[in-house]
Amino acid sequence: MAAVVLTGVLAVVLAGCGGGDSESPSAAALIGATVPPAGPTVPPAGPTTVDPRVDDTARLTTAQALTLSQILLKNEQAKGAVVEMIVPFGSAATFTLRGPVDWAGDQASFVLSTARSDGVPVADSGVIWDRGSLLTEVVGLEKAMEAKGRPGVTFVQRALNPQAVSLDQLVVFLGSLAVDRAENPILLRQGDTAFLGAKTFDGVALDGYRFGKTRYWIDPSSGLLRRIEARFARYDEPVVFTLTGHGPQTIALPQASAVVDASTIADVMVTLAAPTP
Repeated sequence: MAAVVLTGVLAVVLAGCGGGDSESPSAAALIGATVPPAGPTVPPAGPTTVDPRVDDTARLTTAQALTLSQILLKNEQAKGAVVEMIVPFGSAATFTLRGPVDWAGDQASFVLSTARSDGVPVADSGVIWDRGSLLTEVVGLEKAMEAKGRPGVTFVQRALNPQAVSLDQLVVFLGSLAVDRAENPILLRQGDTAFLGAKTFDGVALDGYRFGKTRYWIDPSSGLLRRIEARFARYDEPVVFTLTGHGPQTIALPQASAVVDASTIADVMVTLAAPTP
């Protein structure tokens, strides 16, 4: 990734976009086949242990600022990680994406799971980030393409559009979490930052740092970024990113014959995005 200071990443990515009016809990809304809904909810993070000595407005110490300044550089040096994103996409459903991210190659592969509040099961689907493009599995695509004489097509590919599509904004943010130089710790101390103390997530104690409205949770023994709670204008609650398994990742891409360019099947995409009774 090109060098991007931490402040620049957050200023661009967390500016966000407004949501639409749809209340559909379908994964199609998240990936851009329909208008994304507004009014999100997110499940609680789970049991935590809070450090009562923390002052959310206190300036970082020199050591704390140095730790925070290096988290994105450490991601770059690790080259990749396994990432889980919990997306509070309206009261009707919560989306979870989990899979390997290759920051060195600007690629990732996720399994998208949908948990509807009404309990109706939804099949998992695949989402692949490949540099400036996004490949997504869309329900009904294979059957529709077979009718057009192209059997075996399971992914539709399009250019990333973070200004309009919720998922794309999250992917751009995720890709920006690895840079090739550290932030200036002096500027971090002077900025809107604070130390949040220690909390335990899934049995692991992490140190928390606030930068603006975003919270970063760091492994104190390694300095690696393990969790982010990031606020976007499109959601009322933060999107939670969990990072594990830091290290090089291999991303499996589908065969070219299994992929179709979205711009060549506008009629199919309109049909697939139409609401069902």
